[in-house]
Amino acid sequence: MNCSLWTACGIMILGTVGCFSGSSGDNDDHASASREHSNKQVLADTFRDLVRYALLKTNRDAAGLGVTPACFTVQTVEESLLHGFNADIFSGKAPTVTKLLERAHASPVQFHFNWKAPGAPEYSDAEFNLSYEPDGDLKVRLLVIAIPEKIPVSPQAGIIDGRKPFAEAVQELVRLSSSGRLEPYPAPR
Repeated sequence: MNCSLWTACGIMILGTVGCFSGSSGDNDDHASASREHSNKQVLADTFRDLVRYALLKTNRDAAGLGVTPACFTVQTVEESLLHGFNADIFSGKAPTVTKLLERAHASPVQFHFNWKAPGAPEYSDAEFNLSYEPDGDLKVRLLVIAIPEKIPVSPQAGIIDGRKPFAEAVQELVRLSSSGRLEPYPAPR
């Protein structure tokens, strides 16, 4: 009788230990999902800031073209990850921001971001070059905007439909923390 009591207690203790050890995996999954969501938001904000700057510089109505927080969201980043233009980045694997950033570490990547202005008949597109600086910062450079006419932004894009690109690059640096989380640099004072 004592033996079966100890066996029952042992199973109960092992079962409890198993519950605690299993929860760290759940925390890792939650932390990974949280980091992925946060990184999508930082990219959406960075994309919006760069597109807005370029549109304002060309005297276009950025808000009227949907360059707003309501149109540049985590969901639009997710939809853009799945877009056909970006398929080569992921080589048939499930597209995630983590994989996008890993690929950009290996070599510069051209990423298409799509958004739709309220009431617009079609999506607009911005093409970005993502690469890493030697110090580990992610460099996000705007190349071209299609709203639907194409606007060359980066000198790297060249002349499109007779339009010359900007003389200077339109880009932003984003910090990558040791935990893999993207963090925007604070605005200058």
